Amino acid sequence: MALRPVRPLIDQNYRLRVLALLRERHAGSLRNEAFELDVRREGDEAVVCLTLRSDDRTHVYRMEAAIERAKYKAMSEPQAIDICLDFLDWYVGEYFREERDAYLPLDWKPHRFGDVEVLARGDLRNEFLDEAADAWLRGERPDVENAWKRLKRR
Repeated sequence: MALRPVRPLIDQNYRLRVLALLRERHAGSLRNEAFELDVRREGDEAVVCLTLRSDDRTHVYRMEAAIERAKYKAMSEPQAIDICLDFLDWYVGEYFREERDAYLPLDWKPHRFGDVEVLARGDLRNEFLDEAADAWLRGERPDVENAWKRLKRR
């Protein structure tokens, strides 16, 4: 029995248009960074994941939003995804207005957004140091200090 391919929750053209809009709207606040966008299913809900990643991977801020559609019976999945995208766009604006000092909580927390309650969470990581720590635990001895200095000179 052949499995049917899983249909993505948003198509590639839509994803690229959203990313271009985010870059345009927040261009003045970006510092050698790029947005990444993914939408996945968790249980019955679509989860929108927007990541702001620095080119050197020292600042990776992953923001997620979802709507419990059971609370909003008339809302379609595409509508829920669009509202989550609007919420994350608004939130990124707040994040930049607050000079990058307005973080989403690590655990899901409800946020009122218009007439809807959006669940959101965020996680800030330094992938450069995470990968160096993982290498060290594997017994490798990367020259993290010199690599870090090279990154900071750019």
